[in-house]
Amino acid sequence: MLAVIVNSLGRALDYAVTHTRGSTTSWQDITPSKTTLVVVPSSLLLDSWEEEIRKHLLPETVVVHRYHGSDKAIDLSDLLRKDIVLTTYATIATDFCRGQAILSHVAWYRLVLDEAHYIRNPSRKQYRAIQSIPAHIRWCLTGTPIQNSLEDLGALVKFLRVPVLEDLVVFRRSISTPILTNTNGRFANMSTLLQAICLRRTKALLNQPEPITMTTLLQLSPKEHIQYHDYAEGCRHAIDLAVSGHSIQKANQHVIQAILGMRLFCNDGEKALINRKHARGLPIEPEEALSFLQTSSDAKCINCDCDIVAMYQRDDQSSGTLIVCQHLLCGVCLVEFETDLDENLEDGRSRCPICGLRADIHSFLVNPSSAENDSDKIKVTEYPTKLLSLLDNVRNQSIRDKWQVSFSTNCIIFSFWKTTLDITASLFDKYSISCFRIHGTLSASKRSRILTDFEESSTTRVLLITLGTGAVGSNKLKAANIIHIVEPQWNPSVENQAIGRVIRLGQERAVTIIRYIMKDTIEEAVQSRQLRKLQLARGGFGLSKEVQGSDRVSAIMSLMCPSILNDKSGANAAPPSST
Repeated sequence: MLAVIVNSLGRALDYAVTHTRGSTTSWQDITPSKTTLVVVPSSLLLDSWEEEIRKHLLPETVVVHRYHGSDKAIDLSDLLRKDIVLTTYATIATDFCRGQAILSHVAWYRLVLDEAHYIRNPSRKQYRAIQSIPAHIRWCLTGTPIQNSLEDLGALVKFLRVPVLEDLVVFRRSISTPILTNTNGRFANMSTLLQAICLRRTKALLNQPEPITMTTLLQLSPKEHIQYHDYAEGCRHAIDLAVSGHSIQKANQHVIQAILGMRLFCNDGEKALINRKHARGLPIEPEEALSFLQTSSDAKCINCDCDIVAMYQRDDQSSGTLIVCQHLLCGVCLVEFETDLDENLEDGRSRCPICGLRADIHSFLVNPSSAENDSDKIKVTEYPTKLLSLLDNVRNQSIRDKWQVSFSTNCIIFSFWKTTLDITASLFDKYSISCFRIHGTLSASKRSRILTDFEESSTTRVLLITLGTGAVGSNKLKAANIIHIVEPQWNPSVENQAIGRVIRLGQERAVTIIRYIMKDTIEEAVQSRQLRKLQLARGGFGLSKEVQGSDRVSAIMSLMCPSILNDKSGANAAPPSST
């Protein structure tokens, strides 16, 4: 793509010169430009674009400007002299909401949307903000043009201004309806459309060997077995009481808490039994709160319905922020929310535009900093079986590296939960294994600096990173060639995206993926997607009053703790020692 931009610099300049300002009524305040505007989901991807430009182009081939943060303070005349301008979706949405949309006063030669599926909802202000930007040429870069429905593709077609089909009514009639109604030749129109507007590139072009995938099956220690069964029995008892008391909502909440608690126990051991929650019920740790919401199918922005895969990365749409009234908002809708709060401000208090709750304007956003400080001071006396196995694998690889003359390995350890990585870091420190750490509460600049250090370091070869942070962001993860996935993911696409950050263009080594699963625990059900299938088949984890939930509870509990139904004394029975 960079080659196309460079080769078209002459045509871009001709466009800016020949299209005089104000040549049409609709462009009265629009200035034609030779510049390509590139929009990305997060500031980390701004870094990636700058790195790729430096890597593939000679110095001074193009003039690049980063329109983000403090770098937004630039005169329009200076902006027009750039060849490439990089910005984020959140920046454009913020400027649009605040009436400061300077980018909409430029007729760009080319407008490029990276991860274009981020604008798949035409009813949102973010889409209207992007759509309002004039451009001679429009590109969408995405690996998933259809995420939830054909409407996603329709939104991109509308943005591209494909003649006739840019009208969503026509798109539905010509593309969506034939497919959804099983009309003969129902895919013909869509196939014709995609052949006309789409240039497809697959990973086969990378010419890389298939990754080696390994699964490490582990047995709970005797002590862990007792603790796990005790916890499972306690959860079952609480669910039974709620169902017998016809408190269906409470039963649902107990089920979700049980699933999350058992998953955390498999990673963190007895540390997971410390139940810390906000006053309104969600876990205090941001990633654990997100896991809770994922399990209940609520890990979506309440405003635009986009999927949330990380927490508290403000410049990323796929990252969520929790509001005091328990709403989850993506990075872009958070800008709209804060604008609405300012508009409703009265005597230092404002009103939630979603539910109407009135509160001090500074108390609406749940602050993750207190949870971060608590978990950074974590103390562990006995480490869980799974993390000890992880330690063994990392240490053994380090020993093998000492005999490798040609190269050494770098490894990335992915977990959804920051607490798991805190315990892992404590364990590695005990055995003098140095490592880098990245999680969502770090600023974008700190994350970028750590990734650079990991890529360049010749001594520290281990990176601990939360999956939500690793799934979107930097090309620097390809410095690793061993991936450890500490636990199976409720949303497997997050895991796949993170792995894709390692196995990508520029990866020069074969990659090994090691997954860790605790036998006879909820992790086997998550790995096989049984719980997910059960959730989808029954429309969520709702327990119906008609059947009093007993069969439902038994089905769920048998997946969470396979031996619990046949082993009522399981809390007192220990399995054989791990081998």
